[in-house]
Amino acid sequence: MKFKFNITLNEKDYLDYNVFSITKSPYGKKQMKSFRFTIGLVFAVVVLMCLYGGSFSLSAFLSVIPTLIFAVLFQIFMPNIMAFSVRWAIKKQKTSGKMGFAPISTLEFDDEVFIETTPDNKTETKYPTIERISIVNKKVMYIHVNNVASYILPLSCFETKEQYDEFIKFIGSKCSVIEHY
Repeated sequence: MKFKFNITLNEKDYLDYNVFSITKSPYGKKQMKSFRFTIGLVFAVVVLMCLYGGSFSLSAFLSVIPTLIFAVLFQIFMPNIMAFSVRWAIKKQKTSGKMGFAPISTLEFDDEVFIETTPDNKTETKYPTIERISIVNKKVMYIHVNNVASYILPLSCFETKEQYDEFIKFIGSKCSVIEHY
């Protein structure tokens, strides 16, 4: 075993990961762009239908102004709306008793695989499965194995700066895409 980390996560850590995932990660940015384009297109169709139905009169133009204002505000506040929806979904998970993360786990990194051990589960993952690693605000590392699943490794798990540097060198030899946010 090259590295072993004892990890303790809370709801805020999980929320931060999900907000990062939908607003800043490459996966989330792509989805956000598609969603913004689709919503913009829907608003454009609604506005054109209103204008066409009103024979492009002054009253038709005035009637679409609130729709246009709403469309602009929706586009501006979309990341906040998405973050709110994530908070709501996590709260719903909590009330159902099934959270999407294990509060206590251990991550062990060997030469060929890394292993996550939780009180309920043990998962062994080969390094080629890692798509990218995101280091956010020098506080947390997300090891993405696909666009919806990641391992959360708080940088507070590292005992020293040297251990962190050594781990980055090691994991960089296993995954070439390490991004800092």
